Amino acid sequence: MDLQELRERQSWTLRQKIDHSLGVIDQFISRLNGQVYVGFSGGKDSTVLLDLCRIVKPDIKAVFCNTGNEYPDIVRFVRELKNTEGYDIEIIYPTLKPAQIFEKYGFPIISKEVSEAIYAGKHNPLSVKGKAALGLLRGRKFKGEIPLKYRKFIRSQFDINNKCCYALKKQPSRMYQKNTGLYPILGTMASESRLRQQSYLRQGGCNSFDGKTIKSLPLSIWLEEDIWAYIRDRGLKIADIYHKGAKRTGCMFCGYGCQFKDDNRLQLCYELYPKMYNHFMNYTNNGVTYREAMRKVLAVNGLFLPDEKPKTLFD
Repeated sequence: MDLQELRERQSWTLRQKIDHSLGVIDQFISRLNGQVYVGFSGGKDSTVLLDLCRIVKPDIKAVFCNTGNEYPDIVRFVRELKNTEGYDIEIIYPTLKPAQIFEKYGFPIISKEVSEAIYAGKHNPLSVKGKAALGLLRGRKFKGEIPLKYRKFIRSQFDINNKCCYALKKQPSRMYQKNTGLYPILGTMASESRLRQQSYLRQGGCNSFDGKTIKSLPLSIWLEEDIWAYIRDRGLKIADIYHKGAKRTGCMFCGYGCQFKDDNRLQLCYELYPKMYNHFMNYTNNGVTYREAMRKVLAVNGLFLPDEKPKTLFD
């Protein structure tokens, strides 16, 4: 699988993509003798995925990880489906709560790649990742250098790290897989990020049966517009948060992408759930609040928190 082939598949019609995904799902279920589950986040993508999987296997199990960092609309939607006849949905939980993870590892801010690089540059500067983060591997093809405008956060009192997603989502899912012997069908798309595109190309297709990475990604070649078209065509019910203006869901107070002007996550949280917003903003790392850290990161791009005025940005 190369990038050109991926682009060709992404240009297919929705009908072609649906047929492809149903074939991917059927192959995965058959190869593993039905020992599979759907990783169900409650978001629009995984709602489409679950619908496709139920076409192939109506009684398929779905698993939702309630991280403690979910939109109330998402949790409510998942519980409604769980109580709907014909759906088999199990809810699991991480070992640690978001506040504990923020304090232990650092804040999830900017992006997974940049936050990992900042942490490596700050705590492991002599490692390969640390040297790459600090730009000390000139002339070598090694990604992971911290963009100049974010390099100052190496000296911050608070930590920035990408461990949050692992602790809240990946670890509980892996434990579930280990304890049950079931393998995951996930709703990620290659178009979502450069990392996911690279991962898909390395995997070589939508299904992987390679040792530790046995998983299915039936939506890999889909695009955002395909998801919405499928939802319209099938008349699927989705979580109410999308009707309230959410562009993406995921963890409610994840800071990844909030530094962009077109990201409305913080504004939406503040308007809809002000108590939860203030609660999360008071989480700490090394004595620094999430509010203080987020404020400084947003300021790099001339942005500010929705409940603060620009003139009080650095008060």
